[in-house]
Amino acid sequence: MDKATSAQPGAALAIARHMARLRNFRTASQILSRVDLDELGLIDQCFAGITLLSAQDGLLADQLLAPRLAALEDRAHGRAEAARLGEWIQLSGLRTTDKLHALGRLMAPLSGPQANGSTIRGLRFREFRLRQGALEKVDVLEYFQGDEEDPFQWKDNLRYVGDLVTHGHAETARTLLERQIARHGFRDRAVVEASLRFDSGSLVQDLQVIPEAFHGIPGVLALAHDLRVHGPAHEDFFDACQAAARKGYGAMDVYSKDSLLRVLTVKDLLSDLDTLVPHLSGLPDTMLGARCGRGLIAMEEGSNRDAAELLRSVLVEDPNYTIAATGLRFVQARLDDGVTVIDLRNQIGYGSASAGRPGIRLGDRDQATTLLLQGHYLKSWSVRRTGPHWRTLKRDLGSRFLNYEALPEDPGSSLFLIADDGVGDEIRTAQYLGELAERYRVTASCDPRLLTLLERSFPSVEFIGVPRRVRGVLNPVYDGRYSDFLLASHLTAQCDPYVAAADHVTFGQNLTFNRFAGVLPREDTGAYLVPDLAREVATPGDRLKVGLVWKSHFSSGSRRMMYLGVEQFEPLLGVDGVDFWSVQHTIDPAESAYCVEHGIRQIEDVDLFDDFEGLAGHLASMDLIIGISTVPMELAAAVGTPAWLLGFSPENYYYRTGGGATSIDQLSRNSTVVAPPWIDFTAPYQDCVDLVMADCRDRLVRLVRASRPGRGE
Repeated sequence: MDKATSAQPGAALAIARHMARLRNFRTASQILSRVDLDELGLIDQCFAGITLLSAQDGLLADQLLAPRLAALEDRAHGRAEAARLGEWIQLSGLRTTDKLHALGRLMAPLSGPQANGSTIRGLRFREFRLRQGALEKVDVLEYFQGDEEDPFQWKDNLRYVGDLVTHGHAETARTLLERQIARHGFRDRAVVEASLRFDSGSLVQDLQVIPEAFHGIPGVLALAHDLRVHGPAHEDFFDACQAAARKGYGAMDVYSKDSLLRVLTVKDLLSDLDTLVPHLSGLPDTMLGARCGRGLIAMEEGSNRDAAELLRSVLVEDPNYTIAATGLRFVQARLDDGVTVIDLRNQIGYGSASAGRPGIRLGDRDQATTLLLQGHYLKSWSVRRTGPHWRTLKRDLGSRFLNYEALPEDPGSSLFLIADDGVGDEIRTAQYLGELAERYRVTASCDPRLLTLLERSFPSVEFIGVPRRVRGVLNPVYDGRYSDFLLASHLTAQCDPYVAAADHVTFGQNLTFNRFAGVLPREDTGAYLVPDLAREVATPGDRLKVGLVWKSHFSSGSRRMMYLGVEQFEPLLGVDGVDFWSVQHTIDPAESAYCVEHGIRQIEDVDLFDDFEGLAGHLASMDLIIGISTVPMELAAAVGTPAWLLGFSPENYYYRTGGGATSIDQLSRNSTVVAPPWIDFTAPYQDCVDLVMADCRDRLVRLVRASRPGRGE
């Protein structure tokens, strides 16, 4: 920055380009503020405008753009100029209609026999993106084909692969990829990455055909990480990419290093980042990937103030660095300064995602979760209505679709309920189905694993099993009925007749919204799911039968702060009069060995991940479940087994207690949040766990004494 202050305009511009390439957009923008932007050529002005939009100076960028748009017809634009100007227009703060008009004016003189096809294709793709973002009903094939006789010959059309799949044109995407593979083989990195991304890499039958030179490239490493669940060959490929990245890191230039470190942060490969960057000394502050990675590591180590400083500095420079924002949300919840990530968003915005404007973007995930931490349930749910998948249904169904809106007073009408979010959320929102069925004729989609359990529990409701989208499946093939992948996941073709026939359509999370709006009643206790009597499990003896669950099936770096290790239950294991059982799904060998060594029994006759009927039978036989919020905990509470949710993290505690106002779980029935009301989340994670476990042990001892007179300590 000091060099840029005293540099000549040309040198300052070069420094700004360097900073922007490293995504230090705020610093690049500050450098540009010292340059007379009106005197720059068009290419340099485009760079400046896009950089300003990527920081917090979008208004200045739009003021700079205005005369360029006014003079669009006054000059001929070269290929590079048109391409960069098109990007500037797309990212600008103009209304969508004005952007589309400007792109049309920019493309008009480029048409005809002499036009450069790649430039036209690039601008046409930007138009497609704008119309899609505005939720227009667009035909992706129209944009993919354009005026081309053979659109499959162009490698730059690979950018359409994901959209072709989501819009139901998977075979077109496959043909494009096969043509590009035939033409370039796997010696072209763009072809390699597009092929790995399509249908979970089904076009790459032998991963050994991918050149070793590509293994250490950040984009390939990211895809290898996502595909590693598909079998030993993919796991070996991921290992090879990891090894190549580690080996090649030292010889990389600063841009490649930063790109690799960003991938390691996003893919939760922090141990690799720790090996490559054990500390920040000697590294330039401009390497945001390194700063973000060290910030996330500090977060996991409990050094929250250090983590907050690092993550905040990263997000100020690059407001689009989402993983830094997520980490900062978790860290700020563990500090006592009263500051949230939303306060920072009000200052910096979201970079190009908010056209360089500061302020909260309505519906932001961090906004919704921060409101939950503060106990503002109704507002937290209501801000989510801006999700594009729900807005798409609102566009198509109009007033029939209830998007975080009050359920109507329309007795006897038909209602179709969409299962959304995770399976645990679906189990939790099923508590409202009884009331719903008294008001409407209800049809509901559900996870197929819940089908028979729900049918038995709510015989007047018709249920349709809709499989969940599987993690690790990249670009799953959709039928094209919805251009939004979330809707395509939630609403399969079998749902169409029910959606078409329903008087009202809504989704599970809207039932929770209606509960906090006072439209649906809330009961703190009482079972609402009925297990299969044929799978009933006996409860022998006079000892308490207590289930333990400590993690979710999906566990990333930030989510791990809300979970436990099985060994952390050790303070409870010595309580007399209790038989402990693991109800943990997807238990690993080390966890299983710990259970055996410490007398925690394991359920041998049920697949706890897929057999929810069998799991429900075991959970109903228990006196108590202790642990964290995940499917076994939610299912136990649903069948009436008391649940103790351990509030050792702000998320586990504040989310469920109205911001600390009560120990009664405000989301699940039959559930109590266990934590002393004086818990201090600025303390290290393990201190909070120890405090909560001590409180839990005391409660468990009292429960044993109350329920088994003469027993206990």
